[in-house]
Order: sequence, then structure tokens, then C-alpha cells
Amino acid sequence: MAKIDTTKAAAKAVAEKLAKRNTNNSASSTSATVSNNSTVITDKHIPGLLTLTPDLIPGMMPAFKPEDYRINDPLNPPETLPQASQSQLDKGMRIYEGATRALKLTGAALDLTREKFTVIGKHSKAFGAGIQAATEIEKVKGNYLDYANQKEVTTQKSVVLDVSQVKTVADRNIAIHSKDELNQKLLQAQIKAEDLRLRTVESQGKLASFKAQLGDYLEVKAN
Repeated sequence: MAKIDTTKAAAKAVAEKLAKRNTNNSASSTSATVSNNSTVITDKHIPGLLTLTPDLIPGMMPAFKPEDYRINDPLNPPETLPQASQSQLDKGMRIYEGATRALKLTGAALDLTREKFTVIGKHSKAFGAGIQAATEIEKVKGNYLDYANQKEVTTQKSVVLDVSQVKTVADRNIAIHSKDELNQKLLQAQIKAEDLRLRTVESQGKLASFKAQLGDYLEVKAN
């Protein structure tokens, strides 16, 4: 019996030593704060983010020694078993139930926060889509203004073309009338010249006849 107790004591000492070593290793590799036998672990790379690795679990577990609850004879339980009074049970259960409710409320708050972040993400996406839509609308407005401006330029060119066409028709008609006027002046000049030519011929004929008569008169007078 003494040998069995010695073996239990040795195993207990080894287990406590391993648990202590794991706890020390966890504290050295991860930023941790220990308070009232509870451990809060935060990631050193991402502020505020809780983290958990297997080597940290022992330090987060409540104290429990299964060997303290070993029963060799179920009909004669040893008095060394850990015990609690009824008042301790009632008080402890009230505390644990309250803590459980607190954890449930905390979990619900985290669920609500998660949904809030999800909606914030959706809100950002919707806002971004609105900005993209507004950008496309402004592009369309710019294209419309370019079209309207080009339409005015085209209209102005059309007006200039109409004026040029009217001017061309007017110039053509003026040219026709000017040509006719010049032809009439030329015809009048030709008629005037012909009249003058005929008068000249007539005058020349009269002069010749006068000379002939004058010659005959002089000849008769001489005889």
C-alpha cells in the first residue's frame, strides 16, 4: 500500500512539473496577462485579437486533479475526497449559472458585432457602387455635352453652308445679268459704230460728189 502511495505522489509531482513548464513556455512565446488563475491571450501582431494554441490550453483550464477522486471501494468512499457543503453547492451553482448567462450575453454581443461589421462591409460596397454609378453618370453627362457642342458646331457650319449657297446663286445670277448687260453694251457699240460708218460713207459720197461738181464747174468756167 505504501508503494502505491509513493507511485501516486511521484506521478502527481511529474504532472505538476509538466503543467508548470507548459505554462511558463506559453507565457514566454505569447503576450499574456495572468490574473486570479485566468489567462487572457492577445496576438502581439494584431492588437485586440485573441489567440489560442494547444500549449496555452493547460493554463486556461480550471484546476482538476482526477487522482484526488480515485475510489477503491465504492461502498466505503474515503474521507479524503474533495467535498463541498450544500451551501457551497448552491452558492457555486448560482455563480456558475450567472457566469454562463454572462458568457451567453457576451456571445450575443459578439454575434451582433459580427453582423454589424458585415453590414458595415455591405454599406461600404453599396457606397462604392454608388460612387461608381455617379462617376458613370458624370461620364454620360460629359458625352452628352460633347454631343450637344458638336451639334451646335455642325448647325453653325450648316448655316454657313446655306449662306454660301445663297451667295453662290446670287453671284451666278449677277454674273448672268452682268454678261447680258455687257452684251447689250457691246451690241449698242456695234450699232453706233455701224451708224457712224454709214454716216462716214455718206459724207465721203457727198464730198466726192461735191468735188466732182466743183471740178465740172471750174472746167466750164475756164472754157
